[in-house]
Amino acid sequence: MSMTLTFEEYFDPDLTLIRDFYEACFARYDADLTERVFVVKDGHWLIGALRIRHEEGYYHLCGLQLLPHYQQRGIGSCLLDFACKQLDNRPVLCQALPFERDFYLKVGFSLCQVSDMPEPLRSRLRQQQELGYQVEPLMREGGEPSHCTVVRQLVFQPV
Repeated sequence: MSMTLTFEEYFDPDLTLIRDFYEACFARYDADLTERVFVVKDGHWLIGALRIRHEEGYYHLCGLQLLPHYQQRGIGSCLLDFACKQLDNRPVLCQALPFERDFYLKVGFSLCQVSDMPEPLRSRLRQQQELGYQVEPLMREGGEPSHCTVVRQLVFQPV
């Protein structure tokens, strides 16, 4: 099966498409116009979305969703690489759940101490941990080399 993938930043201020996509992935999404949204499409079909927010001195990765039958093919790492190349070499921070940890470590993130995290992210992380969420702070330095490893049968067409 051949796919034609397109990676692009989503600029439409109507975020209904992104909200509907998150719901299709059984994930929660509250529309936030301060976030930058990057998407990957197979033909005309939205198959993945990444949300990132600019904070002072870094970017906060707010969410990364990919339809299940497109996972384990390197598409998520390519979407992340595409988004990071659009940023201005600032580090990207995220709070990873246990099942996400290996993916983020594989694509260039490393463990980060809570005390090294800037506010307000440090406070948000502590609140999540106090509520019982097992989240870990991870960071990917700006200018990190590509970790995109799309399998052979894909046709890669960045916009």
